[in-house]
Amino acid sequence: ETGFIAGLLLLGMPYLLTQVPLMLVDVPTMFFLALSIFTFTKALERGGTGMTVLASCALFLAFFSKYSTWPMLSVLGVIFIIYLKRDPAVTLRRSAAIALFSCLLIGSFLLMKFEVFSEQIRLLLRYQKPGLERWGESFISTFLFQMNPVITFAAGYSVFAAFKKRDLQYVIVCWLVVIIFVFQIRRIRYILPVFPLVALMAAYGLRNIEGRLLRKLIAFTAVITSLIIAVFAYRPFALTISAENLKQAGEYLNSLDTQSVEIVVLPLKDPVVNPSVSVPLLDLYTTKEIVYRYHSDWFPPPKDIATSSLRFTWEFRDPEYYRGGGPQENNTLVIIGGETENIRSAPLAVKSRLQGFRLLKKFEAASDPFRYKTIVDVYSRR
Repeated sequence: ETGFIAGLLLLGMPYLLTQVPLMLVDVPTMFFLALSIFTFTKALERGGTGMTVLASCALFLAFFSKYSTWPMLSVLGVIFIIYLKRDPAVTLRRSAAIALFSCLLIGSFLLMKFEVFSEQIRLLLRYQKPGLERWGESFISTFLFQMNPVITFAAGYSVFAAFKKRDLQYVIVCWLVVIIFVFQIRRIRYILPVFPLVALMAAYGLRNIEGRLLRKLIAFTAVITSLIIAVFAYRPFALTISAENLKQAGEYLNSLDTQSVEIVVLPLKDPVVNPSVSVPLLDLYTTKEIVYRYHSDWFPPPKDIATSSLRFTWEFRDPEYYRGGGPQENNTLVIIGGETENIRSAPLAVKSRLQGFRLLKKFEAASDPFRYKTIVDVYSRR
């Protein structure tokens, strides 16, 4: 029942329901971390070659899913210590087998791709680590708004309930949550893999409420309210941001009788991101062949590019498959800019390029609060 309620409470976290497309790497990280904890525990309990291999493979996948998972895998050490008190000899033998096979897998892969991993570690230390100190969400936002407050309060109560019962196994569940608060890890994307453990803590707290129906009622209420927030608050907001223009423009292009589309991206007055990244985003939503030529002089990188959180957008260059064809071969032209009146701020080369074209459709939903906007104009040759 505790596991069922915990799984249910994951639906009580609107952040997971609405932000998954932005956090694709964090979703498998969350899965593999939970899988490694589960399989490692089962391997210590049951033993056997099958469970040892499964636990080692899960650890291998969690290890390489994301570098921020490494400190989180310290929970396996907590599991080892707790099981060591039960049966020292068996626990030592089984954990040693898992460690040996895991090190063999991880070490072999590190040696095969050593240059790649060493370069990524350097980037992590020089670029991402300083970035963590500049920005992060508050714990109030994460634990009271991005998940239902019932989950947070139930998880908090579970600490008292476990202490009262002297439940040593509870340390396994709360260990990573404690680390988050001790080390002040505030960026939510690094906390996300721990959400299943927060759900388990909340389910542990709810199970101390007398009455099975009441426990389920509280859990389902948390889920329903979160679904209402996700569907009637988060979703309408997501549909009004200017990035939606790219999606709608792509769908509109699919309805046109043309094989290829030429795209021109306009420079911005005060850019926070390289606007050329809009091209592959538009490409996600259209089946047409895209022709795009990157103008490096239009998009000079900012002075703080070395530490900018959007640094990698400035390293974008048009791939070879966007350079096929020629301007004269395309009867459809797409202008992507950041202003409602894109053409007013367009370079002279773009204005001359538009001679002989007429505006077919304009996508300008831009009620969002973000500085970077994507306004899309679709032109057709007269």
